[in-house]
Amino acid sequence: MRDLNNILLGIIKEHKDVNLFEDNGDEISDILKKNKFKFNYIKFLSKVNRGDMLILYIKDSSIINNYDELGKLLLTFEKGVIIIRKISSQNYITDSHNLIMSLGFMMHSQISNDNLFYFFYVYNIGTYKKTPDWLNNENWANPELWEK
Repeated sequence: MRDLNNILLGIIKEHKDVNLFEDNGDEISDILKKNKFKFNYIKFLSKVNRGDMLILYIKDSSIINNYDELGKLLLTFEKGVIIIRKISSQNYITDSHNLIMSLGFMMHSQISNDNLFYFFYVYNIGTYKKTPDWLNNENWANPELWEK
């Protein structure tokens, strides 16, 4: 559990107003309480409309059933959304994974604990799209290099 604690706190350390939605257990709220981190516990995804960070500790079925709602939440929490999946298989490439990635999330980390696997996905509009190597002033902004 120490790894789960370290990863979570490492991701949210700079956020002041965190919202938490859990339908997959109480591990995340327990970690936040133990570390005296202030957070708002929410019961319905559709009721969330404030804060700078949203942590979703949800079942795969919730990801699939709330796909449209998750997309809308990304506009509200552009500074950060974390989805934490807990599954009993190391094979994380599933429909839920594909849906999360299609929304623009990036895989942050993964850990295992007692035959359970935790996968962390992070969304931040500022890091949503990485700048390609070729898109820099050394390549296209120097006309003298165009024929090379």
